[in-house]
Amino acid sequence: MLKNNSPITQNQRIPEQPRPVRVIAASIVGVIPLTLFVQWSDIKVGGTMAAGPFPPLAACLLWSLFLILNRLAAKAFNKSPFFTNSECLIILAIWLVCNTVSGRGMVHPLLASLAGPMYYARGAAVTSAISHQIPDWLAITDKSAVRGFYEGSSSSVPWKFWIRPLAVWSLFFLPFILGNICMCALFERVWIKNERLAFPLTALPLALMEGNLSGSNLPSFRWSVILGLSVPLLLHGFGAVHAYIPAIPCIPFFNDISDLLHAAPWTSLNPLYINIYPLLIGLTLLAPADISLSVWFFLILNKIEILITSVSGWNDGVSGGATAQPPYLEEQSAGAFLALAGILVWNARHHLSSIAKASYNFRRDSNSAISASDSPKSMSSEKTADYKQFRPLFFGFVFGEAGVLLWCVSTGIPLWFAAAFFGFILMVSLVLSRLMAEGGISWILAPILPDKLILSLTGSAALSSLALTRTVLHAQHLRDTRQLLTPSVFQSGKLRDASGFSPRLFYFLTMLCVALTLVIGVVSALPIFYHHGALSLAPNSDGLQMSATVIPLTGVNQLSSRLLRPVNPSPAAGLGVLSGAGITLVLSLLRLRFTGWPLHPLGYALTG
Repeated sequence: MLKNNSPITQNQRIPEQPRPVRVIAASIVGVIPLTLFVQWSDIKVGGTMAAGPFPPLAACLLWSLFLILNRLAAKAFNKSPFFTNSECLIILAIWLVCNTVSGRGMVHPLLASLAGPMYYARGAAVTSAISHQIPDWLAITDKSAVRGFYEGSSSSVPWKFWIRPLAVWSLFFLPFILGNICMCALFERVWIKNERLAFPLTALPLALMEGNLSGSNLPSFRWSVILGLSVPLLLHGFGAVHAYIPAIPCIPFFNDISDLLHAAPWTSLNPLYINIYPLLIGLTLLAPADISLSVWFFLILNKIEILITSVSGWNDGVSGGATAQPPYLEEQSAGAFLALAGILVWNARHHLSSIAKASYNFRRDSNSAISASDSPKSMSSEKTADYKQFRPLFFGFVFGEAGVLLWCVSTGIPLWFAAAFFGFILMVSLVLSRLMAEGGISWILAPILPDKLILSLTGSAALSSLALTRTVLHAQHLRDTRQLLTPSVFQSGKLRDASGFSPRLFYFLTMLCVALTLVIGVVSALPIFYHHGALSLAPNSDGLQMSATVIPLTGVNQLSSRLLRPVNPSPAAGLGVLSGAGITLVLSLLRLRFTGWPLHPLGYALTG
């Protein structure tokens, strides 16, 4: 893969040493208004995207206010700012991760997935399966409680129906979050120090803190930032103000032109959108040109594949249903993700091996435990590294993933399926994180639901009816990846590295604040849902529409299809996965062999 130089500087480090007590206190305190604002803005107001794609809006707004107050306090008391630049970066890093999970990234899909199966169940087969095979300790089964969540209720939240399933799911999310965050910590040094990825989405806060230290460059830097921010803020501002004050007009950036294609075979190219997203345009200008070109190239190529399958009569040319269909774009993309994940792990093999050796104390000599290096260029620096500091993070990853599998087995999911399901989620999370870190792409989507991929290869008969039914509750984890946890943690790791904050303390603080965010989010979101009703709130919010309707309804519909029409193993789907992996490996080799090769494997993986 391409190893990019950072838009700022590679060895960039904010000089002040952060003071842990201040950072911890400010981070934890800030999580409270941050999470409460997301519930009010994204649920009640709707359409605000306060917890949208990275960098999420609410954290950016809160941090901007924090910087202003920090500067005003310094001027008022004629002293240096209470929080240094390094501390400000760490606080932003924590808030960015918490903002990601506070809404559509974790809290809202969790609540809707617990109530959704019982509400959306239709037909005798699905209704019977959900009623008999999803107990009240795993989801909300009381019909009045479910109806109140979706349609509103004059009474308060029926906590007696929510406490047990929330407690059970907390036993899942604790190891799930632990494993994902520790995985990011294990790869941080490789991506930041050795491969020197660009991390374009962190360029602005890093440049802002650097600008504060350089008096000569500060005026021009401020005017550059103001000018760069003014255009997208002005254009997007109408839409944001319209969400709060409907009388203010909204500029239509999103346009669906699918109706222009109303005759076969051209209808197979739908959906077609012409969208202008100024903020995303500005962010992707920081991305490497080959990734942007590859996204366009393979997107057009995918449309051509769909059109050919439709014209030839192979099928209707539409993919994305409950079963694999030609031209197997989802399966091709899944193969690309698997190949890319393998490449990422292979590139980090020496670093990961050294961590494992130090963690298990295979060798008593500390020098021999770190003898492996990630590259010849970094050999001298890596020999002096202390891999023992990664021990808690290594065991955190191992115990986290083991805890996820143990929870799944105890709730009726076979071990092999749980390992394949969450193993695929880990690999997809790693590749999506790479897309964001290397390409600056903030609107990231996974290639395929893991259960669809697995059952396309094994057939639905490989799972019992109970396992198929309870898998519906896991549709939340990878249905909408635009607010996935791990990419935001990787981005925050870049900010942590620039500040010089302790990695172990940072990732522990991140896990603590994420857990606090989930508790505050659940407690504050449920009363809003029960007062207004999720269905009445969803039309005004794309995120809530996805969380409250699309995710649970997709899971129920796929269960219905699998129960009524069992899925047979598809050799063609397996070939699609293999071809996607093969194309990705070929693209990677061409990039290594030919300087200036224009097509990037990340672009191919993303457009599936």
